[in-house]
Amino acid sequence: MKKLKLRTLLFLLIILTQNTYAQEEKPEFSINAELRTRTNILHGYKKLPTEESIANFLVEQRTRVGFAYKKEFLQLKITLQDARVWGDENLHTRTGIWADTASIDLKEAWANLSLNNYWDLKIGRQAFQLDEGRLVGYRNWSNISLSYDAALIKFAKNGFEMDVALSYNNSSMNLFAGEYDHLKIKSMDYIYLKKKFTSSLNASLTALFSGFQAENSATTIYFKTTVGPYIKFDNKKVFAKGEFYYQTGKTVDGVDVQAYFFNTDLGFYLGKVFLAAGIDYMSGQKTGTDINETMQAFDILYGARFKYYGNLNYVVTPSSTKFGGLMNPYIKLNYKFNKKNNIKLSYLLLSSAEEVANPNEQGVYYSKSLGSELDMIYTYKLAKDINIKAGYHLAFPTETMEVFKGLQPGTSRTPQWFWVMLTIKPTLFSSK
Repeated sequence: MKKLKLRTLLFLLIILTQNTYAQEEKPEFSINAELRTRTNILHGYKKLPTEESIANFLVEQRTRVGFAYKKEFLQLKITLQDARVWGDENLHTRTGIWADTASIDLKEAWANLSLNNYWDLKIGRQAFQLDEGRLVGYRNWSNISLSYDAALIKFAKNGFEMDVALSYNNSSMNLFAGEYDHLKIKSMDYIYLKKKFTSSLNASLTALFSGFQAENSATTIYFKTTVGPYIKFDNKKVFAKGEFYYQTGKTVDGVDVQAYFFNTDLGFYLGKVFLAAGIDYMSGQKTGTDINETMQAFDILYGARFKYYGNLNYVVTPSSTKFGGLMNPYIKLNYKFNKKNNIKLSYLLLSSAEEVANPNEQGVYYSKSLGSELDMIYTYKLAKDINIKAGYHLAFPTETMEVFKGLQPGTSRTPQWFWVMLTIKPTLFSSK
C-alpha cells in the first residue's frame, strides 16, 4: 500500500512539473546592430564663420551592437557603442592608422524587473526622454548621444503612468565623501505623471531635480528644481500642444533661481502636408538685476537643442544669449510624398527675451534680434532597416549674434551646413 501511494505521489509530481515547464514562457533573445555614417560639409555649425574660415569636410561614424533578453518578468538590454570621426585614432604612425586607446563605450546596460501587473523597476545605464524632450531628451542626433546611470521606478494602470528616476554619481570607488566636478551632474532625479484621457488627448506633469556638487565641498549639493505641465491634442486632423515650466532652487554656483519657460504649438494635417506654427519663450535676466544674486535665465537642462532652436546649434545654454533668454517663433512644414520619401522644412526667428546691456557703453543695449535660420531635412527609406537622410541648414545672423559669438559686427559670413547620413539598423538574430 505504501509503495502504491509513493508511486502515485511521484506520478503527480511528474505531471505537475511537466505542466509548470509547459506554462513557462520561452525566453526571447535578439542581437541588433547599427552602423551610421554622417558626411558633413561644415561652414558655420556651432560657430559663426568669418572671411578667414575654410569649410571643412568630415565623416562621423557610429557603430552599435545591442543584446536583448526577455523572459517572464525580466528584460535585459546591453548595447556597446563606438563613436568616431574618420581618422581620429590616436595610435598611428606614418605607415598606418592603428587604433584608439579607448574607443568602445557602454551605451546601455539595464535590467527591467516587472514586479507585478503595474509596477516595474528599471536599473542601470539607460536613456531618458520626457514627452517631446524639452527638459530631458534622448539627444540621439549627436554621434555619442546621452545615457544616465539611474534607477527608474514605473507604475502604469488604466491610462495613468508614474515614473520616478533616481541617480547619484561618483567619479570613482570613493571610500569617503569627496569633491566632484561641479560642472558634472551629481544627481538627476524626476517625478513624471502622465494621464491619457482619450486616444487624442494626454497631459503630464514633471518635477525635475538637477543636482550639482558645490565647488570645493564634499557634502553640499545645489539642486535646481523645474516643475510644470504638458498637454497635447492630436487627432490626425488638428495638432495642438502647450507646456509651461517654472524653475527654482540654486545654480551650480549657489545662486537663487527664478526662471520660466513656455511653448505653444498649433498644426494641421492637410493630406500629405503637415503645417504647424508655434513659439518658444525662455525667460532672461531682467534689466537692472544682478545675475550673481538671482538667476532669471531659464536653463533647458538635458533637453534637445537644435531640434527646436536651430540645427546650427547657436542657442544651447543661458550663456548663449548672454543670459538674455530666448523668444523663438517658428513655422514648420512636413511633406510626405509616399511611404519612402518625406521632407521637413522649418524657419525660425531668434531673439533674446530681455535686453542685454553693452558692457562697453553705459546705458546702451544690444538689439534683441539674433537672426533667423532655415532648416531642410529629406528622408528616404531605402529598405526596412536602411534609410538615407540629407540636410541643409542656413542662418542669417544679426550684429547682436556676432557680438554674442565673439566677433566684430559685420565680420561674419553666411553660416551653412550640408550633410548626408546613412543609417543601417538590422536585426542580426532573433529567437522569436
